[in-house]
Amino acid sequence: MNKKFIKNIIITIAIIILVFALYFFFFRGSGLDNDSGLYIEPVAGKTSAVDKSLITLLLEMKSIKLDEKLFNSAVFQSLSDYSIKIEPQEVGRTNPFAPLELK
Repeated sequence: MNKKFIKNIIITIAIIILVFALYFFFFRGSGLDNDSGLYIEPVAGKTSAVDKSLITLLLEMKSIKLDEKLFNSAVFQSLSDYSIKIEPQEVGRTNPFAPLELK
């Protein structure tokens, strides 16, 4: 056999091994949802502290009742609006990325 032929076979085998190694380490899915390497198995019937605090907060908000008498009281009616009206401004170009038209 020719030395050049053997050299080509060795290079081809090395490339195949390299492609397989790249696939194995970088592109092959690990089967886990996160990249940390840890898997948390959900347990039925268990709730976390965050879930409990969220449910408690939602139940507290549900029990809030607004007294509509507040809006009819003289104190609320005497409040003044000090906001400043903002006048509409001229709008810029319709397409800011369009080339400029030189006149």
